[in-house]
Amino acid sequence: MVIDFDQLSSSQAYFTMTQAIIPRPIAWVLSDHGNGKLNLAPFSYFNAVCSRPPMLSISIGHKKNGLKKDTWVNIEERSHFVVHIPNTHDVDPLLQSSRPLDHGISEVEDTKLDLVAFDGSPLPRVESAPVAFYCEKHSIILLGDGPQALVLGKIKLLFLDDKVASIEGDSPVPSVCAKAVNPLARLGADGFASIDELKVSY
Repeated sequence: MVIDFDQLSSSQAYFTMTQAIIPRPIAWVLSDHGNGKLNLAPFSYFNAVCSRPPMLSISIGHKKNGLKKDTWVNIEERSHFVVHIPNTHDVDPLLQSSRPLDHGISEVEDTKLDLVAFDGSPLPRVESAPVAFYCEKHSIILLGDGPQALVLGKIKLLFLDDKVASIEGDSPVPSVCAKAVNPLARLGADGFASIDELKVSY
């Protein structure tokens, strides 16, 4: 079977891509509404893109009403945000945080997740997430006919739960145990996945 993307609508292209590009990591992004409330939303068009300076990317679209998604607006206006790597145990609150709410309403309060201080960051982090990156906006690039916002964030700080990371020998950087992180991965449609088995190459 060969699919000609020139023959697909944007929704058909999205459906096909998300079925085939699997698994995808999930960025669970906390941002600041600017009214004392915090936004929290998951995105699976997400990955690392540069190491000097360290940067990650998140692709963000529009709401069904045509307005920019809150995460896009918040990063555009206030620059800072925290990207969490969600654990499989958080699948229910993550799904709940993906529901559309009016701008300025906090998904954190809606999901009743606990937040804790993120040392050195003006924003807190989700306590249950084993990995969190504090980022500042590097740039926002508009792509396609939507347009879609490709957000490039410069990574300033990384939180690693002590249960998932360790320093070995004289190494200046930690080793992260993927199985301990137990990250939630995105599949197509309504599918999610976890790490059941690790293959290590030497």
